[in-house]
Amino acid sequence: MEPSIEAQNELNSILENLPDYVNIRKKTYKIKWLHPITIRKINKIVLKEGNDDKASHQTAACIILNSLFKLKFAYPILWRWFYYVKQYTEADLTEVIAVGKKKIPLQSYYVNTILMTGMMDTAMTMTKKEVSSIRQEQGMAQRGTSQKNTAG
Repeated sequence: MEPSIEAQNELNSILENLPDYVNIRKKTYKIKWLHPITIRKINKIVLKEGNDDKASHQTAACIILNSLFKLKFAYPILWRWFYYVKQYTEADLTEVIAVGKKKIPLQSYYVNTILMTGMMDTAMTMTKKEVSSIRQEQGMAQRGTSQKNTAG
């Protein structure tokens, strides 16, 4: 079965890092894959206590800016613009945050973690003799429980 045109377009968007567009009221913003500095900034926002009412506005500003220089210079202005001037609600910012979450490149992180786990020299490796003895023990335990079930 062939994938639909919609699915093919979605795959193309991921492979070519095409931006997604999000509307907040009447303004359209472009969101691309998030840079590590942006993800780091969002982590700081989430971990900061007593910041609950402004956190969504700050996170949305990070996702929209998404670069070192823009975060350094425009971030303090943009999130305050969203919060104090435009007074966006949580519902207005939900789409920005949802699209931003999809733009975090986790696939390579997961692959690297799996590969690093396989490279650990502290992990125990079992010999054939150990594997066969464990299998024999498991087999004897299963036979013992099945005999009890038939007799009882």
